[in-house]
Amino acid sequence: MNIAKKIMLGYGVLLIVVFAHLIYSLSILGQMDRINEAISRVDNPIVVKADQLPENLFGQELYASRLAILKDKDSYELLQLKINEFSQLINEMKSVNNPPDSFRELVSKCTAFLLELQSFYGTMASAAALTDEQRNSIAQRQKELIEMARSISGAVRYDQRSKTELSAEIGRMAYRELLVVGVGSVLVAVGITLLFARYISRAVGQLKMSTRMISESRFDEVKFLDSGDEFGEVSKSIAEMAGKIQHLEKLYIATNPLSLLPGGLAIDDTIGTRLEAGIPTAICVIDLDNFKIFNDRYGYAKGNDVIKETAAIITDTVKELGAADDFIGHIGGDDFIVVTAPDKYEPICRAIIKRFDERITSFYDPADREKGVIVAKNRQGAEVVYPLMTVSIAVVSDRNGTIKKLSILSRRAAELKEYAKSMTGSVFVVDQRQYNAEEEL
Repeated sequence: MNIAKKIMLGYGVLLIVVFAHLIYSLSILGQMDRINEAISRVDNPIVVKADQLPENLFGQELYASRLAILKDKDSYELLQLKINEFSQLINEMKSVNNPPDSFRELVSKCTAFLLELQSFYGTMASAAALTDEQRNSIAQRQKELIEMARSISGAVRYDQRSKTELSAEIGRMAYRELLVVGVGSVLVAVGITLLFARYISRAVGQLKMSTRMISESRFDEVKFLDSGDEFGEVSKSIAEMAGKIQHLEKLYIATNPLSLLPGGLAIDDTIGTRLEAGIPTAICVIDLDNFKIFNDRYGYAKGNDVIKETAAIITDTVKELGAADDFIGHIGGDDFIVVTAPDKYEPICRAIIKRFDERITSFYDPADREKGVIVAKNRQGAEVVYPLMTVSIAVVSDRNGTIKKLSILSRRAAELKEYAKSMTGSVFVVDQRQYNAEEEL
């Protein structure tokens, strides 16, 4: 999982928490809104109408009593006014949305009572003809309606207080939960940020330490960060780079300053690695014949030129005819080595011999070149004739990848090189011996 996905996962969890909290908050607000809406659209109108009803009924009773005594038109008109108000009040009570059953019953009884009032007090004459028993019945009905209205008003007021307290409690609870979740979300966000910051800091610190170890050549202490993200990929690249730098450093340490070719340590490491991996390998040990005589006659500076030219011949030939992973080394003095595949050594050896023989004569004086020999005195003072330089190559091959010890190939090459140097002219000889397990002992 890369860094972007890790960050998205961390903050995705936080977003889910915040989103869930938002939904919960909206549900709480919706619940409070429904309670307040019920209070404002149902409870308040019921309380108002229930309180207005007794006042109207008391007014009716007052003007009906006055009419019964005075039997005048003014009292009748005032009573009719109250009855009309009563009718309008009933219509308003009917418009209340979703009222309780008790309020519906009150409206129903008020409607029935209105019809009685309209029949009893429809005209001045009908009003004057009412008996005491009818008036007492009307008064009793008014009293029942008043008590019922007051009871409903009290019950609704009590319910209003309960709803108000519930709404307030929900608000307080929502506030506390919002505060806790809000603070928690902030802490989680800070925690995630600190966690990623710490992770990134540690990863960067590990990478810095790895680069410092490489700069100090402490390659064995370079640690691989297995995090599965970009830091892990960079760490893996650094580890691979460390291995290559270590290999190059070994080559540099063992590089011959004259030929600029790697020496003994790199040679052993290269051959050992190939043998350990079971890679079919051919080792070509190259030695110059009569180089010491040339060096004694012409001086070490000319001898160094011959070494450089030989290194150039070998390098160019291997690049041209060898494989990409072939190795060229300078064992020391006039000894070189080529590590190649078994199917590559023959054309390489033939080309090295041909090119060496073509170029080596140019390093001699015309007189020596014309004679084809060097006449020099030995330690006893006697003149000795030495041929011009030639090259001897000993080839030891492990075609089947069965030889695992460098010492076996090295011993065989040394023996074969002595045999090649005993021959006349530039030659290459190949070891034909089969692998024998007893050589491992």
